[in-house]
Amino acid sequence: MQTLTFYSYKGGTGRSLLLANTARYLALLGHNVVALDFDLEAPGLHHKLNISPPGTRQGETIPEAGAVDYLLATARSETPPANLQEYVVSVPLPPSTEGSLQLMPAGSAPTGSYWKALTALLRQDFFTDPEGSGIAACLELKVRIEEELGADFLLIDARTGVTELSGVTTTVLADKVICLMLANRESQTGARAVLRSLRHAARLEGQPPIGVIPVLSRIPEHDETMARKAIDFLKE
Repeated sequence: MQTLTFYSYKGGTGRSLLLANTARYLALLGHNVVALDFDLEAPGLHHKLNISPPGTRQGETIPEAGAVDYLLATARSETPPANLQEYVVSVPLPPSTEGSLQLMPAGSAPTGSYWKALTALLRQDFFTDPEGSGIAACLELKVRIEEELGADFLLIDARTGVTELSGVTTTVLADKVICLMLANRESQTGARAVLRSLRHAARLEGQPPIGVIPVLSRIPEHDETMARKAIDFLKE
């Protein structure tokens, strides 16, 4: 299973939309794809992937549970939930599609119960635990996604900026990081600092170095000069 983390230092880059489109195309090409919404403070993949049944308005369907509920249950009991399917929803695809697309949303956002669950999870200091219980739970979740859901690709929507969870998704879970940035120095300076840190990120034994794919978004079509300047800046 290939794990691709979609990350941006600043918001407004189209990160979640790129992930959603990539997930759909991979499924249409015959792969089994799982999308994981780890942008816990501002989740929205269930809107981008449109899990609403045919004939209903897009965005009307709210997930019943997701990653926050899974991790909170793990933190409270020290053992992961038995049934992973309870936290996953299938994304509708054309009938002739040979692949599949499943989404583990962040949770039932934007309901009040979701924010209560997220607050409870953050109060557990789950991702800053010196013993690494949060990291271990995320790694176990990745293994379960591959084994129980049969995923060929795991696509992770990471939180913007520099946070504990974005660090886990970009350094521990990812095989490749797709780093989106805008065509301005503020966005590119932050992205370059993060990309530099990824070169020295601690990896588990046997893990290869992290592959990095920088993506310059929201630029005028065929503006090669702007793209070349951004690439030169990143390479400094």
